[in-house]
Amino acid sequence: MKSFIFTCLILSLFLENGFTQTWSGAIHFEESSLHYQVKLVLEGNELRGYFSSIEMNAYEIPCQRTTLKNDSLHFYVFSDYYTYEYLYFKQEEGFLGKLKVFSNETEQLLNTFKTDLVREPLIASDIIEKKEVSFNSNNFKLFGTIWKPENPKNIGLLFVTSSQGNDRSGTNAEALHFAKLGYTVFNYDKRGTGKSEGDWQLSTIEDLCSDDMNAVEFFSQISSIPLIDIGIKGSSQGGIKIPYILAKMPNLGFGISVSCPSGTLLESDLNHWRNLNYEKVGESNIDQAVKVQKAGYDYLAGNISYQSLLDTENENSDKDWFGNVWIPKQDVQKDYKLNFSGLPYFRKITQPVLVIQGLSDNVIPEDSYRVIERALKKSDSKKYKVLTLENTNHSMTYLDKEFPYFQLLPRDYLIVINDWLEKIETR
Repeated sequence: MKSFIFTCLILSLFLENGFTQTWSGAIHFEESSLHYQVKLVLEGNELRGYFSSIEMNAYEIPCQRTTLKNDSLHFYVFSDYYTYEYLYFKQEEGFLGKLKVFSNETEQLLNTFKTDLVREPLIASDIIEKKEVSFNSNNFKLFGTIWKPENPKNIGLLFVTSSQGNDRSGTNAEALHFAKLGYTVFNYDKRGTGKSEGDWQLSTIEDLCSDDMNAVEFFSQISSIPLIDIGIKGSSQGGIKIPYILAKMPNLGFGISVSCPSGTLLESDLNHWRNLNYEKVGESNIDQAVKVQKAGYDYLAGNISYQSLLDTENENSDKDWFGNVWIPKQDVQKDYKLNFSGLPYFRKITQPVLVIQGLSDNVIPEDSYRVIERALKKSDSKKYKVLTLENTNHSMTYLDKEFPYFQLLPRDYLIVINDWLEKIETR
């Protein structure tokens, strides 16, 4: 009877609050805590859960097998490598429970942590209006989300698109974070990803930047925020586009470039290959192996003929390390984006720009931030800042030794961005 009454009470709370409840949680390990939110939604007679955490760069990941019965709440969250089982029991102020982490490969229980949930009160800064929108760019229909806070600052932030087939979901957690700080935010699906039309693989960097610039114009119109009060943020391939867009749109307000290479994308891909294969190839062979791999990338980028690639392959195919090298087929789809560098455009910008690089980034050359800073010194930008973060990789995450089962954003990553934004708001 007790569990039935509790379940009915929870269901009645859903009805009173528009079928939705939001709970704040914390995972406790050693002297630290990792914070998250769980949104519970009653859809018909089915209870659904959605997991979010800015620290884990996660936004509304669907929980699996969500059940609420016998004074307990139970659900699973899955990642590529781990299964997270959350089990809570009702207490006076909320739920107390435990998180079990399992290996997906072996199904072995790796660790157990204490966790809890507390009902989250709704405050003004948490009220974010999410509006699904679409706009036309280069004869394609592209889809995105406007994140508008309850009390906006009238400053906009647009996330430019990044590499490969990544859609807007990868920036949703940060979009929510900045919206809660009062910024109106726009992120959208790159052409050929998510709901958007087109093919990103056949596109040049300039094509994709054109979409970003059309997105900025659309964002300004629909939000009534002038360009001077709109900034752009991008990471990796998105980061390399920031100086290009700022130089092409001098009326734009500011830019944030994260994990940006100082050279071409090809050079970064080659640097990444070198770091991944250094131990397997060996110190004495790595330089020659890199030259061979560069030939593969150069053919992919349209820089050399296929015969030139074959000549390089034939000269080295008998080497022990050759099996680690990727040689593209003759009919491979060319990727001319590999030849693009943002460095010349850093010298041309006039707007404030923030550059952030992780010092454990094994993709871009380790001195990229120094090269970019030298370029910025030659620009007319008077409010630029170049920052580095210790123990932080290309995706702006790190592995906590005490809790190695999540890729976590460094605590100072968003703090340094927040502080910089507050300073340039007074410009």
